[in-house]
Amino acid sequence: MTDTAKRMMEAAKTDALFAAAHAALPGVKRQAELLAKMRRVHYDASIAQGFTPDDALILCMGSVRV
Repeated sequence: MTDTAKRMMEAAKTDALFAAAHAALPGVKRQAELLAKMRRVHYDASIAQGFTPDDALILCMGSVRV
């Protein structure tokens, strides 16, 4: 394959990656919204159990993984 052909293939791959990332944005937004709601549930539950707001924040920072 010539150098020009290789550059064209790399450019096409890059374009495809950007298109795929752009197409995935609505799903990423929904995932972020769900993650925020889950973090809030953990925070509120910690407060309800008697933790201070600062302690609850620290506890919920690492409690939700997607």
